[in-house]
Formats: sequence, structure tokens, C-alpha cells
Amino acid sequence: MLASGIIAFSSATAQKDSSGIYKTADDFRNRKLSYAINYKTEKHKINDNLLFNNADVKVKHAGETYTLSKSETYGYRNTKGEEFRFIDNKEYKILNPGQKVLIYTYSVPYQNPKALATIVTRYFFTTEAASSPMELTKANLKSAFPSNHKLHDALDAEFKTDAELYAYDQFHKMYKLNWLFKNNMN
Repeated sequence: MLASGIIAFSSATAQKDSSGIYKTADDFRNRKLSYAINYKTEKHKINDNLLFNNADVKVKHAGETYTLSKSETYGYRNTKGEEFRFIDNKEYKILNPGQKVLIYTYSVPYQNPKALATIVTRYFFTTEAASSPMELTKANLKSAFPSNHKLHDALDAEFKTDAELYAYDQFHKMYKLNWLFKNNMN
């Protein structure tokens, strides 16, 4: 787990201008970063896309290099303030940390024999930080909350297609799906 020297953990409460590693789902829920820095005044590097090794993430922090297993690490916050979770050694972007239903994107290249390769973005959700993501569809949302018929009706009334489920509500400054959950939980 450690590439060099003595383990020197640095942790901080995740703030707007912090970057670092979330070791566990509890760390993510509690906004506790390890190997944390203020990226406006300090530098480090998190490399999650290692050539020939998709199972590890390397962190250069305070002059030391640490190698962490993605399967034993929850995720990270980069120096742009974006948050990611590792699932099956892949990087899923978390669009809405801190909201009830977490929405993720995962982008994969798609080869179309009649056109250039394109990137396809797929959307997923979880109801808890540690749970396995499911594809973001109305059917899956209803199955995640099977006894909340008020929510089922609200989903059908608000969203005509699954593609509308990841729309952002500028007025409320949150994803519409989470605004709907906030107002329709039993």
C-alpha cells in the first residue's frame, strides 16, 4: 500500500479548495480527506490512470509517493473540486456529493464502425455512499424505494424519460431528482 518511507497521513475536512483521498465511504460521508492539501496554496498529484495498472492510484504528497489499491480506496477529490469514486477499478465521477441520492457518471469510448470513436456517458445512482451503483432509470429508483408510492408518482409526474433524471435545478442549486426526493420521502 505504501510506495516509500514512513506513512505520513494528512487529513482535513473537505473544503471547497481541498484535494485528497477518501479512504472509506465513511470518510466521504464525513468529508474527511487523507493526503489533503489546499490546492490554491499547495501542490500534489493524484494519478488514477496508471499505464498498464488500473488497480492502483498514486498520490504524490509532501515529497512522498504513495501507492493505494483502488479496491481498498473509496475515491478522491481533485484540484478542480471534482469528486470521484472507484468501483471495480474504474473511476466514476460523483456529480452531487452531499445529496441524498448520489448521481454518478461513467464515460467509456464507443467505437462506431461507420464513424469516429465517441465518448458515451452513462448515469448511475446510489442511495448510500457505500452501496453499489445502479443505472439511473425510473424503474431502478422505484425499486430502491419500493414502498414509497408518493415518490413513485412524483417520479412519473416530473420525469417523462430516464434522460431527464439527471437534470440540474438552477433555482434550488441541486439536481431535480434530489429536490424531488427531499419533498417526497415518507
